[in-house]
Amino acid sequence: MRGGMGLGAMARGGGPGLWAQAKPTLQSSPWVVLRRLGGVIAEYRRALLFSFVLMLLAAGLQMIPPVATRYVVDVLIPAGTPSQVLLVGLALLGLYALRFGLLYWNRYTIALVSQQLVYSMAQRLFEHVQRLSLRFYERQGTGDIISRATSDVGVLQQALTGQVVGTFVSLLTMLAYAGIMLWLHWQLALLVFSTVPLLLLASYLSAEALRARYSRVQEKISGVNAVLAENITGVRVSKAFARETEQLQRFQARNRESLEANLSTATVQSVSAPLIQMISTLGTVLVLFFGARWVAEGRVSLGTLVAFVTYLTAFYGPLEELIRLNATIQQALAAAERIFQFLDEQPEIVEKPGAIDLPTVRGEVRFEGVWFSYEPGKPVLQDINIVAPPGAVIALVGHTGSGKTSLVNLIPRFYDPERGRITLDGYDLRDLTLRSLRSHIAVVLQETFLFAGTVRENIAYGRLEATFAEIVEAAKQAHAHEFIVQLPQGYDTYVGEGGVLLSRGQRQRIALARAILRDPRILILDEATSDVDTETEVLIQQALERVIRGRTVFIIAHRLSTVRNADEIIVLDHGRIVERGRHEELLARGGVYRQLYDLQFATTGV
Repeated sequence: MRGGMGLGAMARGGGPGLWAQAKPTLQSSPWVVLRRLGGVIAEYRRALLFSFVLMLLAAGLQMIPPVATRYVVDVLIPAGTPSQVLLVGLALLGLYALRFGLLYWNRYTIALVSQQLVYSMAQRLFEHVQRLSLRFYERQGTGDIISRATSDVGVLQQALTGQVVGTFVSLLTMLAYAGIMLWLHWQLALLVFSTVPLLLLASYLSAEALRARYSRVQEKISGVNAVLAENITGVRVSKAFARETEQLQRFQARNRESLEANLSTATVQSVSAPLIQMISTLGTVLVLFFGARWVAEGRVSLGTLVAFVTYLTAFYGPLEELIRLNATIQQALAAAERIFQFLDEQPEIVEKPGAIDLPTVRGEVRFEGVWFSYEPGKPVLQDINIVAPPGAVIALVGHTGSGKTSLVNLIPRFYDPERGRITLDGYDLRDLTLRSLRSHIAVVLQETFLFAGTVRENIAYGRLEATFAEIVEAAKQAHAHEFIVQLPQGYDTYVGEGGVLLSRGQRQRIALARAILRDPRILILDEATSDVDTETEVLIQQALERVIRGRTVFIIAHRLSTVRNADEIIVLDHGRIVERGRHEELLARGGVYRQLYDLQFATTGV
């Protein structure tokens, strides 16, 4: 049962296999995704409009050279005026210099917008994920979350800015070229337009194939990241069991799946690109065949044909570019859909309108007929009734899986009960703001987690505005000061990712100092002394006796030495309270608590 999981396992997203299997599929219409992307891009509409105008001007300047070429071929060369040809050449040189300047500012603007886009999207995604409930982390792997916040956002960075502006400009440019070709010679233009439906059909078919394949590519990238993150986190376990080869094989399998998914998209592109070029070549062949005949017959001037072929190449350029961009656009749609899936996730633990802030808390906690389950029909807590007066120490004991951790997880509203209610000073927890509730609670996890930073920063995490003197005092109370000052840089020593550079016992004492510094009204200790030696445990117990005074404390422990002085010991079995009382009373009854005592602790002389 879930009650046997530590708060640490909960915090890192452990959970039943059911959640891990219930991953969403990509089924949204591309038009729906495009509409939502339009809302994202609209935040940068001024910069994008500026870029659009620049590209439009540059495209307009590009249309002038073919007309100038026609004028030179049909007028200036037959007239024998080389000086005027030179003037036209110089004018074209100035035109290209101006076009270069326009394209420079366009690309600079696009780069600026793309960086702002990736920053804001990553920030928005992270902020939203931070608000989601723990069930979200139970069903989503770490690699999947990281991939959507990095890889998918990066895809949008590449595709959603410059490509979007370029798409609109290419469409307008193509229409302009089409109009000019109609003006030059409408019969030749109709020959060109006859190939457009074939190009559009090829584009549509490749779009449908690419979008599905790019969705699979992004999913496989998530799988690779998941294995990588898991292997880095569990590197000590894999080395201890000499499983490096098996881990490598596992990574190779996921990497192979990613490779195959990418090759699948490459297959579609390798077919669609030559097909599009072949269709474009067909249009060019038609124009050259009929154009040459009509020039010979005197129906078309040579300069007109030269200008028309130049515009034809320019016409197919944007059209082919649009179709080639299809792959990028489909990849962006797949990435955007995955991002929007996360943004559409709604937290299960939410504040009701008008939630109350509690500036001061006495610390009375009540469980009134509480039922709770992780999966429907499989309760892990059943009809729990507890009254913890202010300043009381409540100890929770029981076999693994009895529901101890699940019970304390309800106090900071990591989850909500299905039935019954939990109150703090008479207020239903669901009537309080989450920040107000959790600001009065501190938790020391069984599986300690430290952030990648210094010792000082990890202790100060309990209260960011704390002074250094307060940090040192909290460390002393947790009996951590002695080993901290012996570290290379003392309190400024880097602890490594997850505190990997410290021993488990050292991490445990830093976590305890962090909780002490928070100075909470409610303190939850989940096996808080499980990773320290007996001598240190005695010292910490002495410190805790001072720390817990005036606070409501919930203790989960298997060592009875940590709970024997509790005001009330609650014995859980399969999610139900089977015994309650003080240490001596429960021993005298000879029930479940006595059995736990005899099995686990009698031989230690406790």
